[in-house]
Amino acid sequence: MDDVNISDNLTFCDNETGDEVIFNYRTWCEVIIAVIFKYTGRSKEESNYLFHSSKLVKNATNSYMSVVLCSHEIEYHWAMLIAYGDLYWNNGVSQDEPDGYWEWESEYRKANFLAEESFIFIS
Repeated sequence: MDDVNISDNLTFCDNETGDEVIFNYRTWCEVIIAVIFKYTGRSKEESNYLFHSSKLVKNATNSYMSVVLCSHEIEYHWAMLIAYGDLYWNNGVSQDEPDGYWEWESEYRKANFLAEESFIFIS
């Protein structure tokens, strides 16, 4: 994946319904990398590598449906999936967000000039 292609305000349209979603892709990427770093004990370099090596990330902007699928889980879940693999919750990693997660995520977005939401649906 080329960092040049990572930006916010990417619009995807469902050709059948006309529904649209704005994907703040840069924001989504940055938050997931930060979650991996903060909550798994991995280095920033390893967090970045794991993220950019993930098929999830490589396919996230393929289509409207790809974006919608990404929106069905929060960034914390995707980060744990990337860091620990499928069914990570069966290996002692909680699928519940840690205490203070939502406050931390909100502050992280503000401090790093990221969008408030990763997905904005327009009907």
